[in-house]
Amino acid sequence: MTKRAFFNYENPRFSALRDPMRQTVRAFWAAMHYFAAIKEVVWGRYGMAYLSDAIHTLEHKQPERIDQFSALMRQQGLEIEYPGTPELNEPLASLDEVFRVCVELTDNIDRALQCFIQVADRKEGENGARPAELQGVFPGLARQAEQLQIDNSADRTRLLEAWSMWGNSPSISSFDKWVKSRYDLDDNGEADDD
Repeated sequence: MTKRAFFNYENPRFSALRDPMRQTVRAFWAAMHYFAAIKEVVWGRYGMAYLSDAIHTLEHKQPERIDQFSALMRQQGLEIEYPGTPELNEPLASLDEVFRVCVELTDNIDRALQCFIQVADRKEGENGARPAELQGVFPGLARQAEQLQIDNSADRTRLLEAWSMWGNSPSISSFDKWVKSRYDLDDNGEADDD
């Protein structure tokens, strides 16, 4: 028997992971694409360079997180799949709408990861799991996916803080400067990781 003949989603040991894996990758993939589109709207329509850069940093976190998630699946000898995503179909008629969509993207990631965690970490009796089916339980994967969930939650918190600050009706320039400091962006729009 070859490695690929055993470590695949056709094997009942791993089959339950396939759909939640695809949902998770799709959520990260969509967030990357949508954050890219949103940052362009924020820059072009609202002229907010630093908010655009902050959203740009969110865009660039998603491929890293896909790589981290892919590494989790490789620990089990499994490949990940890259399902397609539709184009962003939101008018983004206000900055409130921009923030709403950004928060929804993080919520979508959270839901997908939670589903993956539940499947990887199911226990006897949960979702009708019987002892024989528990061969496909992967608590290590669940714990590592929880770290991705924690990181995503931190991004969501910063978005909510920014949305709340925008709700105080500051001028566009003062809000954009606040975003620069909150996201620790330098004058080139890059996050300062020092």
